[in-house]
Amino acid sequence: MRFDSACSLPGKRCFVCIVALLWLVAWAHHGRAEESPGSATLELTLDVGASSLRLGQPVYATVRLVNVGAKPVEVFNLLDPQTGAIQIVVSSSNRPRFVFLPLFYTDAVHARTALAPGEAVVAVFPVFYGALGWTFDRPGTYRVTAEYRPEGGSQPEPIRSRAESVTVSDDQGVGASLLTGSSASEEAAKFLLWQRGDQLQAGQALLTGLLTQHPDSSLADYALLAFGRNLSRSFRNYAVGKVRQADCESALSYFQRVRPERLPVFLQIQQRLDEARCLIKLSRPVEARTSMERAERLRSGRPEFHLLFQQAIRLEPALGLTPTATPRSADPAP
Repeated sequence: MRFDSACSLPGKRCFVCIVALLWLVAWAHHGRAEESPGSATLELTLDVGASSLRLGQPVYATVRLVNVGAKPVEVFNLLDPQTGAIQIVVSSSNRPRFVFLPLFYTDAVHARTALAPGEAVVAVFPVFYGALGWTFDRPGTYRVTAEYRPEGGSQPEPIRSRAESVTVSDDQGVGASLLTGSSASEEAAKFLLWQRGDQLQAGQALLTGLLTQHPDSSLADYALLAFGRNLSRSFRNYAVGKVRQADCESALSYFQRVRPERLPVFLQIQQRLDEARCLIKLSRPVEARTSMERAERLRSGRPEFHLLFQQAIRLEPALGLTPTATPRSADPAP
């Protein structure tokens, strides 16, 4: 009623018409931004690895921010939801729109860098589980979009990638047996996410059962990798107040069962680097060099994987002495 009476007055009617016109202009501008993601200066792309996924399958997103302008632009050099520089927006028929939230946030040292024309910042990170639980929690079709959120400058609005369409299906009930909504299911997700966690006993038991009952499933390789990576490093279990030392023999036995071609390249490199580190600890340098060479071939000069090599060399400095491994000081520490 108030709106109708206001519109009956000439001055008020003019004001409402102006507001409506401004809203239509803003809406049209927003529509054009959606149709042509990015901007005249920065362009953002997203790759989730595959258009078809299995329920419960760990998903890793690759984002690339490119300076397509003619002048240097200051950007965040760590593109990760944990730093707040990137948001991953997901929608499906069951959940119209939600933002992927990581389990925790972190502050980065030297967080910004000048990006020259033609240069890019690239990053890989997991998006399958976070503070809201499993991201792709049931079969269906999902749309995934990345948003880069600059601070200040001449471009305060988020820069959006084109949406990726992902179809999630269950593999004969294997995924449903993992996504049960129980505490064990949540622990299993965290174990797959962190690839470590002796205290996550219920989750490890659930994944062990999956390996026994569905050894040929696509999820089995992710579980085997997580068990191997967990054992390849020492772990302080605060639940029992003890440090469990690395068990490289057991870790390698898990790695040998992994079918790496079923994993994303990011995880394949992680496996090869951990193999090399364990082989050095076991005084098997020739085999360690072979694993490092495989990791280098997988990297193929791609900058999003440089940080993996830095982290591996920090854990085992001897890896930096192999002919194929050259420490890269330009990449920031997490």
